[in-house]
Amino acid sequence: MTWLKQRCLALGLVLLVSAIVARPEASYAAPAASSDPVFGVASGTTDDDGDMTPTGNGKFTIDDRVYVGKSIGRSVAGLAATCFTGDLRSVEEWSLESAKMAGTHESMVTIKSDHGALTLRLRGQMEQFTASGNWQIVKSTGGCSDLDGEGKYTASYSSAKNGLNFKLTFDGQTES
Repeated sequence: MTWLKQRCLALGLVLLVSAIVARPEASYAAPAASSDPVFGVASGTTDDDGDMTPTGNGKFTIDDRVYVGKSIGRSVAGLAATCFTGDLRSVEEWSLESAKMAGTHESMVTIKSDHGALTLRLRGQMEQFTASGNWQIVKSTGGCSDLDGEGKYTASYSSAKNGLNFKLTFDGQTES
């Protein structure tokens, strides 16, 4: 391609981009998704202790510990609030150090609402009887299927007669 043709092609592209920027209605961008804050609290008790496996050097894993309970979600938009409100089941995996009870934590939390179900992945760190990290919606069904989102969570654990209790607090943004 000659130098003159290259310059004409470059000028033509600049003019085309300028026209689209000057007239945004001419562009074919998809409409922006609506974004809403969400805040929630969940609580539950141990339904299955899972399997504890020593891994050496004072460390161990706990696989498939299950908590069941309820979740209550609040947000500006009704859909996010109703999808984060319902029966909760959390299947957890831990990799911990015995003396400090510190280490990594990952959970798959399923919230079944009247409108559908959400599955959140929680990943974070545990220090003694608290955990914190990030959550992300990894699956959504039914009337909640358009919902996507992520945020931060904190969790606390305590002993009870019927097993361990937990309280989970989460906040973040959802998009639909």
